[in-house]
Amino acid sequence: MPSLTLNPARVPFTRLPALRMSALSLALLAATPAFADGLAADADQAQTLDTLNVRASRDANTEGSGNYGAKATTLFKGVQSIRQTPQPVTVISRQLLDDRALLDLHDVLQNTPGVTVDYVDSERVTYFSRGFSIDALQMDGLSIDQSGSVFIQPDTAVLDRVEILRGAAGLLKGAGNPSATVNIARKRPTETFQASGALSLGSWDRRRAEADVSGPLNSAGTVRGRLVAAYDEKDFFQKAREEEKRTVYGVIEADLTDATLLTASLQQTDLDATGSWGGMPSDFDGRALDLPRSTYLGASWNQWNRYNQQAFLSLEHRFGNGWRTALSYAFTRFGYNGPFIQTSFSRSNTSNPYLVDVDTAIYGPAGSHQNAVNFVAEGPVELFERTHQLTVGAEGRNVKTANSSGYWGINRIRNVDARTWDPYTSYAPPQEGDVGTYYGGINNETQQKGVFAVARISITDPLTALVGARLNWWEYSVPTNPASNYSVDREFMPYAGLVYDLSSTLSLYASYSEIFVPQNAYQADGQLLKPITGQDYEAGIKGEFFAGRLNAALSAFRINNVGRAMDDASSANPCLPYYTTGYCKVDGGKTRSQGWEAEVSGQLTEGWQMMAGYTNTRTEYLRDPSAANLGQPLRSADPRHLLRLSTSYRFPGVLNKLRAGASVQAQSDTYVTSRGVTSRQGGYAVYGVMAGYDLSEAISLQLNVNNLFDKSYFRKYGPNTFNTYYADPRNVMFSVRARF
Repeated sequence: MPSLTLNPARVPFTRLPALRMSALSLALLAATPAFADGLAADADQAQTLDTLNVRASRDANTEGSGNYGAKATTLFKGVQSIRQTPQPVTVISRQLLDDRALLDLHDVLQNTPGVTVDYVDSERVTYFSRGFSIDALQMDGLSIDQSGSVFIQPDTAVLDRVEILRGAAGLLKGAGNPSATVNIARKRPTETFQASGALSLGSWDRRRAEADVSGPLNSAGTVRGRLVAAYDEKDFFQKAREEEKRTVYGVIEADLTDATLLTASLQQTDLDATGSWGGMPSDFDGRALDLPRSTYLGASWNQWNRYNQQAFLSLEHRFGNGWRTALSYAFTRFGYNGPFIQTSFSRSNTSNPYLVDVDTAIYGPAGSHQNAVNFVAEGPVELFERTHQLTVGAEGRNVKTANSSGYWGINRIRNVDARTWDPYTSYAPPQEGDVGTYYGGINNETQQKGVFAVARISITDPLTALVGARLNWWEYSVPTNPASNYSVDREFMPYAGLVYDLSSTLSLYASYSEIFVPQNAYQADGQLLKPITGQDYEAGIKGEFFAGRLNAALSAFRINNVGRAMDDASSANPCLPYYTTGYCKVDGGKTRSQGWEAEVSGQLTEGWQMMAGYTNTRTEYLRDPSAANLGQPLRSADPRHLLRLSTSYRFPGVLNKLRAGASVQAQSDTYVTSRGVTSRQGGYAVYGVMAGYDLSEAISLQLNVNNLFDKSYFRKYGPNTFNTYYADPRNVMFSVRARF
């Protein structure tokens, strides 16, 4: 592929290779009869098939279900029953997204059982499960790399659901941590016309508008389209912080034949933000300083503007014998809109914790080009007078990353008092001629490809075995420094599971899965260390009740992460030519994560919906290069006990136009230690409420109140750092939604 070059100005879709239309223009063109009828001229002559025959992925769709749960998931490269999947699965449905007003992926995962959210700074967030970071997301089944500073949390206006599979999933995605797999499933065109819009007003001058139009584009209904747009502008409870986000998503489906479906989509998101490097300081002993929640140690002229773009194409064909093949491709591009300008803070002295030094950093373009392709074939196999299911496939991914270069330490001022800091007036923007220290970003490329197969074997009527494996190739390269290149060839990852149906509603399950993380470390003989291996053992019971409208699960897990590099004390020091200082390495490190989970999702009774999950997780270093880590948790900032609950109720009878709901986010105490100093935060619970009223069949009103009791706590904290942030105080959002 050509080398990556990113300009400060965003490159629109019209400049992307092989693309000549924006999402909006594509959707408008598709709406014209000439285009739509021409695209499916042959399909117009064919008899329209039943929906499930051509578009079986719709089995997993949640839009219009009115349910907080889901019957199926598409995580395993096809539609699978949640009860028949031998790992914990959570589906955040469209109804739950609407009722809770969860407006981006950050909101979603913050309310997902078994997932914790950590903040790199005021803008960037990372997700964790079972003590390990969730290092890759999937969008419609294709992986994207969301690391770095240019990823924008996807707006939920374009989503049908979010699927989360916890535990190791090397079979699904190749290299990564044994944490969780998150698949973002976007909306698809509908067979009949529908349209909706929403206007929302919220705390801190939040203003939001959504529009969603979908339906057939030709008379036969063999070409369907959908256009979704969202505009979200908001300030924050912190002074001088603001964001403006614009999202457009267009998708077209075309029945090329009775059994062949073509899907194409484009999505564009732009975000303008005044994000800050570093939050508030802590005291020297790790305790929080007495600073108001509105404190923002940045400047009003900070700039962190970025864009995300994706083009997606898939071709699916169904054979008469029950087999299905699908080929999918996605091109994803992340980058900055203009320079990245931030203020940075450091300690002024060791006697007054409120005194800080301030300087500016200005960085140029950064971003990534990502290509992902996946082929899968699945279908029934008759053997020994029983019907089994076989899935085989191959996929590849290439990520070219261009990291920022620029200057830091510009216009430094000393001994500023954080208590009197004013983001509007305390600090002047940098001027032409101001000098700083140069930092040069290093561009890199990661390639991954793999082949996989999994068989669902019907041993007896109640007993099913899942046996599978993936063979993976992984390569990392730095064009300007070939000595940094390394790779992993033919990494084998097995998968095995058993599902035993106790009845038509209850199943026992157990599974074993693996995943790997490459490491650039060398043994004394010059061989590259084998990757770190995540070994995941799962067992539990799942229930599916009321014709699939309610799911329940109770599960236990243990993850051994083995093979992390440790010093080889028997080797030379320094270990030349691989290390200029230090010993050679051996793969002796080991960590463990174990615990249990309980979850209920769906309809409890007529009108009563619930999503509730409790997670008990204990992590520990068993062998580690640092003796101080032994016996310690992998992440002390992750709580041992975690509860997520959302519920709503539609009143019966004459009150059936009224809905009410509540939510709880609760967790146990946590702590963070840095350089011998510890910061702590006690356990807490944050409550929310919702009330909705249907003015008519088409128009509804909704009020959401988050942090109902105005709990004051930190979403990020730590000693010896400027990375302490208050969580949102009490806030409200009022919405009007219309459907046609």
